[in-house]
Amino acid sequence: MSRSAAPARVRSESALGIELSLAGHTHGGQVALEFISPAIAPSRLVTPYVAGLFQKPGGQLYVNRGIGAAGAPIRLGAPPEITLFELKRG
Repeated sequence: MSRSAAPARVRSESALGIELSLAGHTHGGQVALEFISPAIAPSRLVTPYVAGLFQKPGGQLYVNRGIGAAGAPIRLGAPPEITLFELKRG
C-alpha cells in the first residue's frame, strides 16, 4: 500500500507492485458540474483522477476530495469527504 500525494503516479506505482495507492488533496475539483455532464469538470483538464476509486491494471487508486477549499471557500458538486477504510489481511 502506498500513500501518494500525486494521483498521476498510479501507473508507476502499479509497475512497482504497489496494489493500492491512496491520494487526496484534489478538492474534488472544488467546482464539479458532473451531475450535468462529465465534460463540465475543470479539474479533469489537470488529471483524470479527481475523486473516487480507480481500477488500473496491477493496482487500485483511491482519491479523496478532502474537506477544505483552495482559494475561495466554495464547493459546488464536490462535497467535502472523509473516507474510512477497513483493511483486512488477505
